[in-house]
Amino acid sequence: MFRNRAAQYALYSICFGFFLVLLDTSALNVAMVSLERQFHENTSGLQWVVNSYTLVFASFLLTGGALGDRFGAKRWYQIGLLLFTAMSVASALAPNVGWLIAARSLQGLGAALMLPGSLSLLSHAFPDAEQRAHAVGFWAGVVSLGFAAGPLLGGLLTHYLGWRSIFWINLPVGLLALWMNQRFVAEARAANPRPIDWPAQALILLAMVSLNFGLIGAGESGWLTPVNVTAFVLTLVLVVAFLRVERRSASPVLPGSLFSHATFSVCVLLGGVLNFSMYGVLFIESLYLQNVRHLGPLRTGLVIIPFTVLPTLTTRVIARYNGRDFIKLRLIGGQLLAAAGALFLGLALGQTGVTEILIGLGLLGVAMGCIMPAMTAGVLASAPPALSGVASGILNAARQVGGTLGVALMGTLLASAHDAGMIWSFGLTTVLFVIMAAVTRWYIPGPRRATGVVPASSMA
Repeated sequence: MFRNRAAQYALYSICFGFFLVLLDTSALNVAMVSLERQFHENTSGLQWVVNSYTLVFASFLLTGGALGDRFGAKRWYQIGLLLFTAMSVASALAPNVGWLIAARSLQGLGAALMLPGSLSLLSHAFPDAEQRAHAVGFWAGVVSLGFAAGPLLGGLLTHYLGWRSIFWINLPVGLLALWMNQRFVAEARAANPRPIDWPAQALILLAMVSLNFGLIGAGESGWLTPVNVTAFVLTLVLVVAFLRVERRSASPVLPGSLFSHATFSVCVLLGGVLNFSMYGVLFIESLYLQNVRHLGPLRTGLVIIPFTVLPTLTTRVIARYNGRDFIKLRLIGGQLLAAAGALFLGLALGQTGVTEILIGLGLLGVAMGCIMPAMTAGVLASAPPALSGVASGILNAARQVGGTLGVALMGTLLASAHDAGMIWSFGLTTVLFVIMAAVTRWYIPGPRRATGVVPASSMA
């Protein structure tokens, strides 16, 4: 497939590094109950273990791309990979949850530096359009495999070696990827890098922290306590300040011209809803299967496999329908399937067998495989070529924000109302996807002439 051996090794080094990022995202959820028992931690502490990573990842994703454009994608990719690997060791050695949360936060920063740089390095290593298309497809497949393999590998490692082994395996793979990246990958810089809007970056990070603090705290002390109400009010103030700074910025983090296109706006919003469901369901379902259904981490990983494997398989099976003519059809069909899957999971909370849970998770998995490539295609098709990198970064950031909020809100509902909280979570997910299907139906234009196949998007 790849005629240039050095470029092939460069591709492998980039894929190895980002494989770890996606592997940790899904593998650690299976180990939540083991963490809960070892550290005697409540649900809110577990939420922060997951969200400390995605919160920093989401907040610094766009800045990571800007740093790579300005100072070199290879340099910042390596810094991100080294930080991610070092914090994996720190996570494995964590003596308490506070330590683990801090290490996971810095892991998220490493991931935010790696994701934008990985695509820039691929484009630079494969200047030929056909070879680049194969390389991006290979990258997307490996990244999807990391997310898909996470629950099973996490279950195996937790069952036989303990939860710390999930982080220890990152050390040899990360060091190998770092060595290969240094040896085989050439530096890449943008000709005209965009300035970094640091005030806006700081405001959006503080807003995310404040919102998560309020949502997670509500599960412990209630929604209307002074501390939580203050957190929600502070979030609103920070968001308003962010919008004011953005309006005056010469290089805004979120260019307003992109959001004037209905397809772009709907697809970005859908990206947030999709990850809200994906991360939230993965979190609460892992706890439910182990604490309520009394499955071990290995069996829990096996039950979750349809949810993580079917997106990749579905994307491959219907790849011929990735053109622009099918964007709207796949988005609406996928959202209705996702609504059905969430509804099925809500109905499976009674004295049903595991089969009903497998069906619900399977429907959600197929739905994701329908939505993700079409959603990415919609964003890229509606953005000017000069802003395609920014548009992709905004979509990925929106997805990570959605995932952070999904874990925070669904985890809070689970902590405060147990089974009723899960019903509320699945019910909310069902309603959100039905609403988004209607929005897609009315606001995204109809089929256009297809312009080719769009590779599967990252599972990040």
